[in-house]
Amino acid sequence: MVLRREEILDATVEQIKQRGIATTRITDVAGALGVSSGLIYYHFATKEQLIEATFTHAVRLELDEARAVLSRPAPALTRMKALLRLYSPTAKAATGWRLWIDGYSAGLRDKGLRTVMETMDEEWKRIFTSLIGEGMARGEFHCPDARAATWHITLFLDGLSVPMVARRGALRKDEAAAWMREHTAAALGIEARALGPGR
Repeated sequence: MVLRREEILDATVEQIKQRGIATTRITDVAGALGVSSGLIYYHFATKEQLIEATFTHAVRLELDEARAVLSRPAPALTRMKALLRLYSPTAKAATGWRLWIDGYSAGLRDKGLRTVMETMDEEWKRIFTSLIGEGMARGEFHCPDARAATWHITLFLDGLSVPMVARRGALRKDEAAAWMREHTAAALGIEARALGPGR
């Protein structure tokens, strides 16, 4: 059986979602694909290499969506709403956040994974900063520093991911979404209602 690298990475993402990074084994991925472990080792010499490539693969798909949002011919505010849906743990990104949270934990012990995660996080921040800068230039956003606004927004959402994903039920989704809008709006210098309905 000929396996494409992407098939292995997709299967590994699913195994990590079910088992976590620490307990996912090469044999688990091979079993899910119905192949021998040797076929996985043909592409990846170690589990660490497989995990790093898997994280890169999964986040690249997220980033491709984010770049597509960034390039749309629409007002910056419209695109910001779409970007928040991709990034926020209260929306579409909740599943991806399980991988990120697990990755942060594993990255404390795996320098290669930590480096991959830092690179991906920096790319997310570049996308936010670019959109905020464009919104400032168009007079849609009223903040003094696009980079600082990006950090304010993403740090808040990163922190929000813990109760929303790792401690499900600790915080109501509608409450978290309202706080996200309020915090993001404050960072952008706009009114919260511009980002969606109030509480």
